[in-house]
Amino acid sequence: MAEFPSPKASQMWAVQPMKQVWILREVLDRIKHEAECKASLETGGLLIGYRSADDEHVVVTAMVGPGANAKHRKWTFRPDYSFHREEISRIFDESGGMHTYLGDWHSHPTASSYLSLLDKRALRNIARFPDNYIDRPIMLVVGRAINGEWTPGVWRISPLLHKFPWARWEYVPLEITIFDHLS
Repeated sequence: MAEFPSPKASQMWAVQPMKQVWILREVLDRIKHEAECKASLETGGLLIGYRSADDEHVVVTAMVGPGANAKHRKWTFRPDYSFHREEISRIFDESGGMHTYLGDWHSHPTASSYLSLLDKRALRNIARFPDNYIDRPIMLVVGRAINGEWTPGVWRISPLLHKFPWARWEYVPLEITIFDHLS
């Protein structure tokens, strides 16, 4: 994608335009399938892709599953970190540095797609960890609705410009745009 559409006035916040995440449909379908395979337990993995030049839009072109040594529980998920490190390196190398780690995804099998306190802490840890090479990662959560459908929600963390003792980070919900193929 060479250029991203500018946000419409109806998508504006008071201070700044709402940011977007673009997700390849087959990636979202794979995430939902992975969540359905674990059904009653949380699962998750990595989001891979690239950012726009102005860093306001994120494009998700691939996902990585949990890995063979991941731990799945009803309310938590612990990924196979060794597997994830290898996959990030492989994807980065194979794409010539074009596609890289953007953040994490996971499921909420018994709840809607929201950012829990544990999720916020995980997102802060990702942002603080220098080896991730990403200061504003995203987190996608697929929640299972009463009708059994998996619905996504995506957030991006940003450090607040004016730090307060009770708040140092902002969790910005992103508008999701699903697309069918890379041009």
